[in-house]
Amino acid sequence: MKKEIAIWNIMHDGEITAVEKGLNGLYTMFINMPYLRRRIKPLGDSFVLILSGVKQIIFRDFGGTISKVEDELGCSVPEILYTESETMPVCVETTAGTLILDYESMNLKLDTGQPVKFETIETTCHEYWDELKKRTESNRTALESQ
Repeated sequence: MKKEIAIWNIMHDGEITAVEKGLNGLYTMFINMPYLRRRIKPLGDSFVLILSGVKQIIFRDFGGTISKVEDELGCSVPEILYTESETMPVCVETTAGTLILDYESMNLKLDTGQPVKFETIETTCHEYWDELKKRTESNRTALESQ
């Protein structure tokens, strides 16, 4: 899966807190995700996705109403759940509806401004979930032995 699509599954549980439309089809999105972000130096709590060549970015709520993402953020803070998309446009399921995106490329930054590689975020995500799984299994084993 291309990183421009895979990023949305890695950002699972992240909250879309800010979106800004720039010039020439450029959008900047802040994804608040402290449980992953604090594992990457320097300390912070969000990732910044800079989407280039944006052809479409809309939000469809559970009732089917379509709006701008910026308008949705005025009412709620959608939490990213997952995507099953394999090609553009990517449909990202959130706790408030579906975010529909079609863009050419993506750059990633930390909320402190430093660039970050997709692979760094991906590895950090896998490490986090592996550690959580081991901790959960260890706790379950300890409870069962009591």
